[in-house]
Amino acid sequence: MRLLVLLLFLCQWSTAQVNIVQLMGIEDSHLSTFETHKLTPKTAAAFSAMQAAALKDGIDIQLVSAHRSFERQQYIWEDKFVRYTAEGLSPEAAIARILKYSTIPGTSRHHWGTDIDITDGNIKNETRLLVPSKFHNNGPFVPLHQWMQANAHKFGFYLVYTNDAARTGFSYEPWHYSYLPEAKAFLKGYNSRMAFAYFKSVGVRGSEHIDRDFWDEYYRTYIKGINTELTVD
Repeated sequence: MRLLVLLLFLCQWSTAQVNIVQLMGIEDSHLSTFETHKLTPKTAAAFSAMQAAALKDGIDIQLVSAHRSFERQQYIWEDKFVRYTAEGLSPEAAIARILKYSTIPGTSRHHWGTDIDITDGNIKNETRLLVPSKFHNNGPFVPLHQWMQANAHKFGFYLVYTNDAARTGFSYEPWHYSYLPEAKAFLKGYNSRMAFAYFKSVGVRGSEHIDRDFWDEYYRTYIKGINTELTVD
């Protein structure tokens, strides 16, 4: 709690569009409500325009996930950590398994309100939506994927975790797009060391197995292991 108060105090002196408390998903006053989700106003406007354009081509882009709070990411992380260790994995092995698709709380791009997970609303009765194979070959979301690949950049959206063998970090996610005009600036303004200090202070399950060296390597490999269009100098 004392660290959060300090972070809030330091953020009063920030000149960035958003501050580290918002970029960590602790506070969301920079966001607005879009349908049942939260996005930055600029991201919401761009998504709405893209959604309307896609609908004219028969693609019904729907949000599965947008903003995600620190608390929600902590729940996802801890749920997987408990399940994987209960299955017999060591804490280190459990963390490695979690990091295939899930971020450490406080580091998710979904905290920012610029990132979205999408599907096609035309597809009904699919129980597991976010599966890479469903976006390729004869998968149900191939038309959505093809439309996004051809058009998303026109609205400022770029795939984050590309299917690029040279890319490090999280596994390929053909459903996860980011609004580049804001997300690139948010990544540049993100303070990894402050995020680490807060993460260690709140008692997230498994955090005792994550030290500064692990965190710094994770930041280089995973947080910066993204589509080069979205990276910062």
